[in-house]
Amino acid sequence: MLKSALLVTAGIGIGAGAISALQAQTNAQYYTVAEINVKDRAAYEKDLPAAINIIKEGGGKYLAGGFDKATTRMGTPPVANRYVIQVYPNKAAADKTWDSGGLGAWTSQHKNIADFRVIEVEAVQ
Repeated sequence: MLKSALLVTAGIGIGAGAISALQAQTNAQYYTVAEINVKDRAAYEKDLPAAINIIKEGGGKYLAGGFDKATTRMGTPPVANRYVIQVYPNKAAADKTWDSGGLGAWTSQHKNIADFRVIEVEAVQ
């Protein structure tokens, strides 16, 4: 009986630890790195405030970026003329910002003036 009680207690402790680890993963900050080759800078800059508002409303924050600011430490040089790094509170916030008429729609509407590649990664806990 004592063995069973110890096993149950150990199982509860392990389960609680696993749940805590899973919750930490879903709440980890989420980063996006956008590689943007702007073909029409004037048109892009005209509509850029709308994209910035979408990002802010989604809980995102610009960490780094701009036109012609990326350099190469190692490997091939940057191809695009604009790179942007953003952070969101978690993956759900980043997904919401891109979905349902958000930043994904904004980039689709601007494919004639810029080529986009966006890479996303979850923060290490």
